[in-house]
Amino acid sequence: MIALVEPMATEAYCQAVTVNTGMGGEHGTLVFIREQLVAVLVQIGANQDLEQKLHGKWFLEAGFGPCQDWNNGLVFASRDEAVAWVREQVLTDGPAANWGAS
Repeated sequence: MIALVEPMATEAYCQAVTVNTGMGGEHGTLVFIREQLVAVLVQIGANQDLEQKLHGKWFLEAGFGPCQDWNNGLVFASRDEAVAWVREQVLTDGPAANWGAS
């Protein structure tokens, strides 16, 4: 039986954290969907962006499950934009989009 995914089932829960990026602690966010960690987002700090072109933007430091294909330089203008991208990856993940559904 195929379980239908309700919109509320894909709401993202975000937890603010400090991420050690090797260049000091940076603002970060853990993104959970359906009580599963799917992404670690990090805000680009001044010490990481010497040319100040990306300062304040967000990137996917690590992705899991449908977000694991992250190593392609994705940069987002805001945390909300990044979380929306994460949600979209989960929604379009095919059979895995029904994680935990019964």
